[in-house]
Amino acid sequence: MKSVLLVFILLLVTLSPALAQADVSGLWVSDFYGNRVECHIEQRGQFLYGVAYVTTRTGERNTYHVAGLVQGRHIRAQHGGGNYFEGDVEGADQVSGTFYMKNGPSIAMQAERIKRGQTVPGGLEWPPGYPPAQ
Repeated sequence: MKSVLLVFILLLVTLSPALAQADVSGLWVSDFYGNRVECHIEQRGQFLYGVAYVTTRTGERNTYHVAGLVQGRHIRAQHGGGNYFEGDVEGADQVSGTFYMKNGPSIAMQAERIKRGQTVPGGLEWPPGYPPAQ
């Protein structure tokens, strides 16, 4: 009986990091069809909110506000236009997944976190009522 308990405890200790809630707060960067994406993300529990800046190859800068959920190591974030990203945290500072366009193709996408924690002085201004009261 002691050996079964010991195996269970070792298994639990081994799996705990994989089952833990990922912390995705920070500055994430990616290259998206030659466009530079910088996304400032803050996380409160399982909820995330962020501001993404997309700088095109011609230098034009577009701003997108995103909101989503983190469930374990799985992320889903969407902006008001209906496009969304869904993927998984891989390692401490890597995310891989798919960017789904509302009226277009889905595209594989990877991002790297280059700064952890709060990236905007004073923090991002979250929308009223988000995250919802627990």
